[in-house]
Amino acid sequence: MKIIIAPYSPAWPALFEEQAAIIRTAIGHLHPRVDHIGSTSVPGLAAKPLIDILVGLQQEEDLEKVAAPMQAAGYTYFKIYEPDMPYRRLFVKLQPLSDRLPPAIVAHASDIDRSLFENKVHVHIIPQASPHWLRHIAFRDYLRAHEDVREAYAELKHTIAQREFKDMLEYNDAKDAFVKEMERRAVEWYTSGL
Repeated sequence: MKIIIAPYSPAWPALFEEQAAIIRTAIGHLHPRVDHIGSTSVPGLAAKPLIDILVGLQQEEDLEKVAAPMQAAGYTYFKIYEPDMPYRRLFVKLQPLSDRLPPAIVAHASDIDRSLFENKVHVHIIPQASPHWLRHIAFRDYLRAHEDVREAYAELKHTIAQREFKDMLEYNDAKDAFVKEMERRAVEWYTSGL
């Protein structure tokens, strides 16, 4: 599989706002914080054209209250990843590439034929007090504030996108060392008061 890295689009923040409004309507009763994260949230950064959204919940037990309203709002619940990341609920906005409707839930790999859908939006719902929330927000803000790091990250993504990958996890693994080091620096920078 080839990874498409697109130039930054000024349309990405508006796409985030559209989805954020849907999320706030679906689970607003839980008083979430909704943030645009990932490369599409960093002005000037090339990215896969996929909107990543981080939703911070006030209470960890509220994770058990998000599936039904998010599914009703049109997101597919990727329960398959919970054993590896029990602190997160992942929802994906899938665009059909045929007349097949997206599944409401993916609990097993056999529940979805990925060739029939295009990922448009990933929604990561986690407790706001978790270190995972902090690292995502810190990394985003660090990239926004450090042009040299942003450019190095874009160059890395363009370089590795020339390879063929078996899936997105393999692509993410290829940039993992850079991301982990920058996240470490970002958290240190963020928690020191910027």
